[in-house]
Amino acid sequence: MNPTDREVIITREGVSLGRYRASDFAAVHEYATDPMVYRYAEWGPNSVEQTRQYLSEASMQNSEALTLAVLVENQVIGGAAVWTTNADHRCGELGYSLNQKFWGRGYATLATRMLLDLGFSYLNLHRITATCAPENSASRRVLEKTGFSYEGLMREHKLIGDRRRDSLLFSRLVTD
Repeated sequence: MNPTDREVIITREGVSLGRYRASDFAAVHEYATDPMVYRYAEWGPNSVEQTRQYLSEASMQNSEALTLAVLVENQVIGGAAVWTTNADHRCGELGYSLNQKFWGRGYATLATRMLLDLGFSYLNLHRITATCAPENSASRRVLEKTGFSYEGLMREHKLIGDRRRDSLLFSRLVTD
């Protein structure tokens, strides 16, 4: 395989999800150190070593998780993942982060639709959940546009640094 080639897993309307490469470091580190990107995340800002570790872990094949680069014209604009949380019950979760230069263009919605496709087919999940901070209206809109149902507020659901944060819980079923 040519070193410039990338394994693309799925493509829809000009956006692809594909395997990370070591050469993606600069693009990933750019958004992983942007306070606007990680302000609602439980990670960030990434150190150089944390970004390297992320890319190393993401490049490993895993039958219960897909951690993929979000690509437009083979340029990394963010990251997206879907993973199994309970194999016996066929439940999973998904998440995504995009470089803020690419916000507001529908890329998160397309990436989420593709993650749902992969979660229900490749991972054979029946139920996929996603959470977002109550004040993250953009992520809430993405989840609603992609057919997720709002299930409720999870109070003090995440510990970020030394502070507790609430989360909104959404879900999609394979039968939806």
